[in-house]
Amino acid sequence: MTTTPDPGDLYEATRARFTATVRAAGGGLATRVPSAPAWTVQDTVAHVVGLCADLNALRIPDPADDPGGNAWTEAQVASRRGRPLDEVLAEWDVEAPRFADGLRAFGYDFGAHFVADLHCHHQDVRVALGLPPDDDPTTVAAALHHYLTFADETLRANGWGGVRVRTELVERVLGDETHVRATVTADAFTLLRCLSARRTRAQFRALDWEGDADGAIAAIEAGFMGNYSFPDAEVER
Repeated sequence: MTTTPDPGDLYEATRARFTATVRAAGGGLATRVPSAPAWTVQDTVAHVVGLCADLNALRIPDPADDPGGNAWTEAQVASRRGRPLDEVLAEWDVEAPRFADGLRAFGYDFGAHFVADLHCHHQDVRVALGLPPDDDPTTVAAALHHYLTFADETLRANGWGGVRVRTELVERVLGDETHVRATVTADAFTLLRCLSARRTRAQFRALDWEGDADGAIAAIEAGFMGNYSFPDAEVER
């Protein structure tokens, strides 16, 4: 029987690494984050803490009033801007255990979404600070599970066909298993960063593809729905 990791534990372990990264950043807290150039490193911390606090309090925007949740996200950052880092991290210490318990209650598939989001932003910060990747394999596997599931749903919804994915951590077909039109082979971390739109289309295309790579990338990108997009210029390698 295959068991999945506890998403609450994964969230808390990622939070611990994220906290250690920013506590060691010093003056780097004011560094702009290439994947979110309107934000500094400390702004990114404010977002992940604010997201945790808002969801605990069920402060969730109406999509009709705030498509994509952009105003909601900016409010998380703005309301914490100027506060000392220790104060913001102390808020996270209060909010995170309850949030992690919620991820456990909802299960791995749901919890992997928020592990993926937190890992993504931690890696964004590490890129900004010139640090090596946060490539813990269990966390990468959970984050990749979320993005592969999202891509699978997108491909099924638009009827494009199937994409076979091969990494050292997982092999699966996304979309229509009976009509595989492309295959991509890559290390799990690199594929994760492509699917989370932290690499350009050209970088995604440069992976080891067979079949209709351009069509597959375009079909996956259709699921982004304007909330984010592939960067036009490389922000990381």
